[in-house]
Amino acid sequence: MISQGRVPLSVAALVAVALTSGAQAAEGATAQRATSAAGAVQAASTRTVYGFARPDGAGAMIVSPRKATRTGTRYRLLPIASAKELRMAYGSSLDYRRVTTACDLKETEGSVAIDAKGIGTTRCTGKDLSFTLSLGPVPVVVTYDPATGAATRVREILNPLDAPTSALGMASGGRGAVTFTPYKVKRVPNMGYSFMKKAGAPIALPYNGMVVFYRTGRSCADNSQQPTTTDRNGVGTRRCTAADLTRALRALKTIQVKVDYMKASRELMEIREIYPCQGDTCG
Repeated sequence: MISQGRVPLSVAALVAVALTSGAQAAEGATAQRATSAAGAVQAASTRTVYGFARPDGAGAMIVSPRKATRTGTRYRLLPIASAKELRMAYGSSLDYRRVTTACDLKETEGSVAIDAKGIGTTRCTGKDLSFTLSLGPVPVVVTYDPATGAATRVREILNPLDAPTSALGMASGGRGAVTFTPYKVKRVPNMGYSFMKKAGAPIALPYNGMVVFYRTGRSCADNSQQPTTTDRNGVGTRRCTAADLTRALRALKTIQVKVDYMKASRELMEIREIYPCQGDTCG
């Protein structure tokens, strides 16, 4: 007999204990490997993308991918020529973090909540993301499942503001955005601008309720495209709203315009209708 304390144990009992412990250890190791493997598979099934997000109906957003470079705690997001926009759904289980100190703030108000890499840390919800998206394009890093199109994690990042870019071209309607095609133009004295030919590929310029729209007609609902309220170059001066812009694009399909937009996010800041140049001198 072998004794341990006051409890005698036979050799057979010790062997049984050893075998049981070994089996439990092996089972635990197997379970741990299975858990690790499952985590690896889950990680492999998701993708991460940097870019600007905008709303696309209830519980969904469109992310325009960007190439991200970080300097300190700020990210510069540059367009990727071949990248396609991604539509992602999100729900109540979304892990969303903001750079603001509270979820319901429209801006940082001089105080940010970020980690050492400049990524937002304030815990918020999918409902808060819907609110944020309503304010304009949001610089984010998103983890999503490409098989289902569902976003699982969204983090706001700090993006330095750039100066607006101005361009002339043709505008048509899109999903929460103006599809803008730049054109080469000729300035015709006392006649306005003559649009000659395309000067680049179409780009999506998202807009929200803050965009400023100027029309050429007698009212914001006038789709006759007459030069009633224009400057000497035929550029509209009647101030209208985002709702008027949406209605005009639906009615006219395509409008000659001058746009001002942010280069990085491509957020549309201002759009002016241009009266089409008339006469032989416009050719």
